[in-house]
Amino acid sequence: MEALLRIKDYTQNWFARNLKGDRWIWFICIIMLLWSIVVVYSASVKDAYSHKQGDTEYYLLKHSFLCLLSLVIMYVVHKIPYIRFVYVTRLAVWSSICLLIFTMFFGTSVNEASRWIEIPIIGQRFQPSEWAKVALIAHLSLILARHIKGGWNTRELFMEPLALVGVVCGLIFTSNVSTALMLAGICFLLMFVGKVPLHYLALTAVGVLFFATVAILLNSTQRSGTAQNRIASFLDKDVVVYQSQQSYMAMARGGLYGEGVAKSRQRRFLPEPQKDFIFAVTVEEYGTIGGLVLICFYLIILFRGLKAIELTKRPFGGLLSAGLTFTVVSQALSAMAVTVGLVPVTGQTLPFFSQGGTSLLFTGIAMGMILSVSRGENAEEQRI
Repeated sequence: MEALLRIKDYTQNWFARNLKGDRWIWFICIIMLLWSIVVVYSASVKDAYSHKQGDTEYYLLKHSFLCLLSLVIMYVVHKIPYIRFVYVTRLAVWSSICLLIFTMFFGTSVNEASRWIEIPIIGQRFQPSEWAKVALIAHLSLILARHIKGGWNTRELFMEPLALVGVVCGLIFTSNVSTALMLAGICFLLMFVGKVPLHYLALTAVGVLFFATVAILLNSTQRSGTAQNRIASFLDKDVVVYQSQQSYMAMARGGLYGEGVAKSRQRRFLPEPQKDFIFAVTVEEYGTIGGLVLICFYLIILFRGLKAIELTKRPFGGLLSAGLTFTVVSQALSAMAVTVGLVPVTGQTLPFFSQGGTSLLFTGIAMGMILSVSRGENAEEQRI
């Protein structure tokens, strides 16, 4: 008993010394990553037999490694004072633009869209749009922070925030309509918080919606046809697309308490059960209660991420935490909304829960930056 108490005290002291920032965020992120290992292992059975000759441990080991790597990245980033990020945001956003342009012409095509870059030697794929989301939010936060106490003139407004958001979202839009529109919405919300004049935001929002609609209708992007079909199917009340059918069946089987761990039957029929529709598998195995717990986790992250604003004395920290929190939580709620049929199928994954290397790693970066803000500022950091 005494040995257990010593282990408990050592563990508590280690966490207190090393894991700074909001403890709720740390707790929820660790729990979600551990939980995701079990759910992804169950949901990836179909792919294991289809692509890995029945080697079910392949996806288990791969996802476990990526979860650990994401947690390590999150730890490393959270140790960096958030005010040091100002030195790299411009480089980050411009590098993301270069990568998006490269992907458009030379990227690896998956599902009729060039969203990936194949990394030589290791043979792994990288999705630049995930990097672009974090980089754009960080640099936009810096731009807004520098003007939050002063006014905007038209040239400044269009040269930095609006043109920058338009270029990044436009490049993503060519291959991923839903991600581009979601990112644009978050940027507009952040610009509203950053006190950009409302008439500029209103005019820009109308322009974005107009050009996005025209681009989709004219099939001018790689996924325009898919977007049209999904919107049309969603609006047609007599049609339920195959993905939604299987998703509804999975959740109906789950009931209140679920079928049990790794006992999903619809995982054999759901498209991308370990990615886009992992929430359906979660509800089938853990029931409505399990689904509500997962929703509560993301809502707590939203609350704690916004509460971190109180601990920073600089506008940049508050805007950075708010923007990244909105990004992570809005993606999660979007994926869940697709699963229950509230919005058309979009292909969004659950951050820190779905299988996916790029998403896991850059969500780790985003959460690390939020935790860095939640650490506050000590006397040394305030002089930087």
